[in-house]
Amino acid sequence: MRAPLIKVLHLVHAFQTGGAEHVVLNLIEHGSPDVRNFVCSLTGPNDLAMQPPMRGVPFRCLGKRPGNDPAVVPTLARIIDECGIDVVHSQGWGTYLEGLVAAKLLARTRPAFIFAFHGKSVLEAQRGMPLRQRLAQRAACWFTDAYVAPADGMAADYARSIGCRRERIHVIYNGVDTARFGAGAGAAVRESLGIGTGEFVVGFVGRLDPVKDIRGLVQAFSILLRSRECSAVTARLLVIGEGQELPAAQRAAADLGVRDRVVFAGRRTDVHRCMAAMDVYLQPSLYEGHSLTLLEAMASGLPVVSTAVGGTPEVVVSARNGYLHRPGDYAAMASSLMALCGSPSLRRTLGESARTTVAERFSIAPMVSGYERLYRELHEAREHRCAA
Repeated sequence: MRAPLIKVLHLVHAFQTGGAEHVVLNLIEHGSPDVRNFVCSLTGPNDLAMQPPMRGVPFRCLGKRPGNDPAVVPTLARIIDECGIDVVHSQGWGTYLEGLVAAKLLARTRPAFIFAFHGKSVLEAQRGMPLRQRLAQRAACWFTDAYVAPADGMAADYARSIGCRRERIHVIYNGVDTARFGAGAGAAVRESLGIGTGEFVVGFVGRLDPVKDIRGLVQAFSILLRSRECSAVTARLLVIGEGQELPAAQRAAADLGVRDRVVFAGRRTDVHRCMAAMDVYLQPSLYEGHSLTLLEAMASGLPVVSTAVGGTPEVVVSARNGYLHRPGDYAAMASSLMALCGSPSLRRTLGESARTTVAERFSIAPMVSGYERLYRELHEAREHRCAA
């Protein structure tokens, strides 16, 4: 007997390039026919709405004005009722309260409600969650049917932050399509960017946001360039992405005298090909959730040098598939880059182990099945309540 169709509304702040938003795309692209996905953003930009997986998927942008916009919540409740939504999946704090009020107080259908905790801003990582936000989320616990975090450490951190029980939070690890990564036209990408075949390429992919410590990325690379290990080879830093930190990163590269060695390639849709052009992946973030780009780099067979923050230590094991360091310790990061620069065999060994880690623990199928299992459980519980 075929399972009943479940309608899931993914609520995002803006449907643009980011980890949570790509999780939504993956759930749509790789999901089962028993789950029909809808996407609603509060505001723009919404460049991901034009991606191929979104063909045929209902999408709405509510055009939320800056600050509190009272028109958003009733409009969202109307969409929930008109589409017959069974589960509202709120992707991050920026959609939590609007989604919760619309789903649980205004919508006639009273769908199940999931809140997904994906990470922190740089201020939250440094100072903790603001008191008003913490109290609001603690109060919202009474109406939230389920919580999801993409790593054990993140689940424990969120439970401590808002004062909810840890067992209420489901851990569903992010997953990536391993068939898409690991093989690509790296030589063609290098040629198009003016990078030589024999150059040692340190890569980064992501939104250029303060929490990613892009200036620290440039600083660690500059230390590598001054090292003896790098003297025999030409090294490049390849930065894929856009964001508010780009001007600061460009200034840092100029100030450190490495501007001609850094390629700021902007936003790319062929990330798998760009990663095939890299030798090592460097991620010096001040905080990370469960980084999709880190998983993609590992699936591409790249050894990673990263900070031991958020969910990263549940993926990267030092000296086995990469190296972990404290945030801000650029000398230590550069030391790991030096070791990898000087030893192609070490890069190959750690890179193969990295790809195996992702294939065995962080592929896309377990992630999709984990979310869809939760959707079904909440849908069945809701049906039972309605029948009672």
